[in-house]
Amino acid sequence: MALHRTAIVSCAALIALALAAVLLLRGGGGDAPFHVIETAATPTVEVAGLPVPPTPAARAERADLGQLAMTTLALLALAALTVLVTLLGVIGSENLARKGRRAIEVMLGAPPRWLVGAAARLWRRRLLVAGALGGGLCAAAVAGLVSVAPPRTTLAAPALWPVAAVLLFIVLVVLAVGVAPVWRLYARGRSLSEEADKTQYTDPRPQQFNRILIIAGQLAIAVAILASSGLLVLSSAARPALSVGLSGGGQTVVGKLASRAGEASGANTRAATYESALGALHDAPGLAAESLATPGAWMGRGPEIVAENECGPCYAGGLPRPIHRARVQLHAVMPGFFAQRGMRFVAGSGFAETNVRTGEKAPGGPDSGPRPVVINQAYAAAHFSNPVGKRITLQGSAEDLPYHVIGVVGGAPRGGLGDSGSPYAVYYSALQHPPTEIELVATVDVPPSAGLDDSLQVVRQALDAAPEGGDLVISDFRRADDELARVYGTAGWLGGGTRTAGVLAGLVALAGVTSTLRAHIRSRLREMGVRAALGAPPRKLRRMVIREALRLGAAGTGLGLWAATFLVAFLSPSAVGIFSPPLFLVVGVVFIGAAVLVALPSARLAASADPREVMEG
Repeated sequence: MALHRTAIVSCAALIALALAAVLLLRGGGGDAPFHVIETAATPTVEVAGLPVPPTPAARAERADLGQLAMTTLALLALAALTVLVTLLGVIGSENLARKGRRAIEVMLGAPPRWLVGAAARLWRRRLLVAGALGGGLCAAAVAGLVSVAPPRTTLAAPALWPVAAVLLFIVLVVLAVGVAPVWRLYARGRSLSEEADKTQYTDPRPQQFNRILIIAGQLAIAVAILASSGLLVLSSAARPALSVGLSGGGQTVVGKLASRAGEASGANTRAATYESALGALHDAPGLAAESLATPGAWMGRGPEIVAENECGPCYAGGLPRPIHRARVQLHAVMPGFFAQRGMRFVAGSGFAETNVRTGEKAPGGPDSGPRPVVINQAYAAAHFSNPVGKRITLQGSAEDLPYHVIGVVGGAPRGGLGDSGSPYAVYYSALQHPPTEIELVATVDVPPSAGLDDSLQVVRQALDAAPEGGDLVISDFRRADDELARVYGTAGWLGGGTRTAGVLAGLVALAGVTSTLRAHIRSRLREMGVRAALGAPPRKLRRMVIREALRLGAAGTGLGLWAATFLVAFLSPSAVGIFSPPLFLVVGVVFIGAAVLVALPSARLAASADPREVMEG
């Protein structure tokens, strides 16, 4: 690709990447997030008899979204930096190629208005073309990103003043770098004859070393962007499968159930209503109720509160520590929740089945002795020696009576948004502590492609058949797949966008590497001619250049893979892994091979050095 075409493409890519990064910023103030990505989050509902959690369920999810947005911004900024370095290198190579001719024109009396004006007009035309291409590319990328956004995820309106500031900065930088060398030729005391002859000699070693550093840096940044984007995409592969309760498949849906009377209905009335509804859902044909619990419990998402637990023979620093404190997730679940979700007990048992409608008292009620709770395995392993029978109290609870652990269950699948929250969970009986709203997860015997109205009609008919079910209102009814895509697919969605930016930066970087290597070899033609005069055959000169490109590619790729692990470890949420051998192997092979391929024209140039030119020089 010619230098002027490389300059236009590089400038267009720089504008597109810079605009994409700026459009991801809201640029506003107040309580609004710094990024324009907005998503629905798991709500926190009031649970009767339990304190209000100080950490809502949505906080961890939004914190992870903020970290993903920060990672995306960093990768876009790195891609823009790579393209900027490439553009500056192309401009420098072009100025170097024209320096001798311009110096001669100045010596012949060309006025500054003519020579400097010609350079300014040239770059003005290039910037206009690059601006149109870059703006169109950015608009298409943003439109594509919006069209494939996870369900219930939107992009808010960004601020426009940073767009104007970034475009102005790019224009000033390009004009300064492209026009300033021409203006400097008119400086007093400038040896124009030296400037005209400078292109005939080999560059000094420091300049050659700086050029090599630029090539390695370009490759490293492009590798880091693609590897980091790949890690984001791979994190979405951890999405758990839905436990379908029907033999013929079906559509799994999620919805919130609440009493028409709201909080005024009373805790006992809500408990009876929820149990009646669960029984009707279990008995309904063509429907398999998977769980009834507080929102997010089926995915391991929920509000957090500080709990104190009785440890027993626990020590810290050699001293007894009988009471431990930990931040735990708070869930209220109906009987059968663990079995329907496929969560196995590793110790003890779950909440017993009861029937409030017949007047039976729920085990663990206010008048029936100790109140039961179930904890997850992660909490048990970290804070208990023998958890069954130990006591737990919640910070902020007005009651002094503790809860007793009756079972330890395996944790719900983790990953995606909210994974950075507490890994410890405590489950309370929703019959003893009925929430103001409870979330239903059920599989309906309709085709997966059917509309939500068909599933809603089946669920509504089942609830109407219950003695107390007609008092329930269904809201926020949606596909469970959509909720899983929102939680587990957001990282892959953003990773796919940055992967496109990484491919663009990689292509521009490789084009820049081609131009930079060619300029690097052209500046060493005198050296190549000396080697040829001393007996080095053209094949040996070609191999020397290819070996240099191989070393540069290996060094840049290795540095880029290390930078990818660094970026993901420090910027991304915990659900994103920092290492993937297959991904790193593929990226390494592709970039090292590409570095060798783009070096072939430069190798042929090195092999064409004529010893007679060296002798004449």
